[in-house]
Amino acid sequence: MKALDLATSSSSPPSGNTGIIIYLNTRIGYIYYEKKKYSQAIKYLEKAEVMSPHYLEAVYYLGLSYDKIGEKEKARKFLSRVIELAPQSEFAQEAEKKLKKFE
Repeated sequence: MKALDLATSSSSPPSGNTGIIIYLNTRIGYIYYEKKKYSQAIKYLEKAEVMSPHYLEAVYYLGLSYDKIGEKEKARKFLSRVIELAPQSEFAQEAEKKLKKFE
């Protein structure tokens, strides 16, 4: 039940059939992230990010996932992009905190 709750919470997907695919890949990636299966998370989050490079949730969790597997440069790239895309968002605030820890 918890996985279902995670999959149906958070931000709205982009519209249309492509939006549904982006959303589902992001949610599956998030679930893998929460289960600490970071390589699997990256696989799904990258699919979402390629289809929609501005979808904050996918970009944010890609950054966090790359950090967890030790790829700090890729983590910085994605977390910095979150801040560029939506500097006032909660994702950006959390990304800023994470980037400060890299220093």
